[in-house]
Amino acid sequence: MSKPPKPPPEEPRSEPEVIPSGQAEQGTPRMRVYTHRIYIGKPSPLGIILVTLIIGLLSAAMLVLLFGVFLFLLPLAVLFATGVIVAGLLRFYFRGP
Repeated sequence: MSKPPKPPPEEPRSEPEVIPSGQAEQGTPRMRVYTHRIYIGKPSPLGIILVTLIIGLLSAAMLVLLFGVFLFLLPLAVLFATGVIVAGLLRFYFRGP
């Protein structure tokens, strides 16, 4: 089997407009390019120690908060479980013959 012949490539319908560098419209810039360099230095030993301490303090605070929530919810869970058990026993006790 032979491949069908390719159609001839189309000619461009219009030529791109080339504006010389001094002839551009002065009032309306087409594009602005801003470039800034950002320099990031290596962290000092003191900076590393401070970041480590801050992360450690935040982690400890979160742990204390979670432990407090656990201690608050533990008695509520025990109270709920006790209520369910008592309700089940009362339901069994008051059930008629």
